[in-house]
Amino acid sequence: MTVADVIVIVVAVGLIAVLGWYFFGPRKAGTVRVEGGVQRVDVTVRGGYSPNLIKVRQGTPVELVFDRQEAGECTSRVVFPDLKVGAGLPAHTRTTVRLSPDRPGTYGFACGMNMIHGTLVVEPADGRAPEPGVAPGGEAAPSAGETSAEDAEAADIAERQAEIKDLTRRVVVGAGLTAPVLFAVMAHELFGADGCPAGC
Repeated sequence: MTVADVIVIVVAVGLIAVLGWYFFGPRKAGTVRVEGGVQRVDVTVRGGYSPNLIKVRQGTPVELVFDRQEAGECTSRVVFPDLKVGAGLPAHTRTTVRLSPDRPGTYGFACGMNMIHGTLVVEPADGRAPEPGVAPGGEAAPSAGETSAEDAEAADIAERQAEIKDLTRRVVVGAGLTAPVLFAVMAHELFGADGCPAGC
C-alpha cells in the first residue's frame, strides 16, 4: 500500500463521515414564539427547510411562516400528509400555513415532489391554558408582508399560468425561427434543390 493509497482512503472515510453527520446527525429544533395564543415558527425554504425540525405544544394553534427564497418547482408546495394540510409556496414570498395539532406525535412534511423533508413534533400539553386573544378556531391574521395559504394558492396558480403563457410564446417563436431552416434542409434532401440560384 502506497502513501497515495492511504491518503485516498483517509479522505474517503472523512467524506463518508461528513455525509453521515449531515444526513443522520442531530438536528436543531426551530425556535417557537407564542404571539396572541398562537405558536409561530419561521421556516426558510432554500434547497431545503431551515429549520427542518419543529417542536410545538399540543392544543395551541400553530402558524408556520414559510419564507421561500427560490423559484424552483420542487419547493413550490408543502404537504403535511398526516394532518391533511397542503399549501402552495410562491417564489420569494412569505406564506403562513396554519395547523391545529390536537394530539401529540411526530408528523412529517415534504415538498410537493417528496424530495425535501421536515419534521413537526407535537409535544403533549403541559396543562397550561393557551394565552388569551386567540380568535375562534385558532386562526390569526397574517402579519404584514405575509400571505395566507389561500392567497398563496391563488398566487401559485397565477404564477403557473404566467409560466405556461411564457413557455407557449417561446415555443411559437422557436417554431417560427426553425421553420425556414427545416424547410431549406428538407427541400435540399428530398428534392435536391439548391439554395443558390444558377450562376451564383
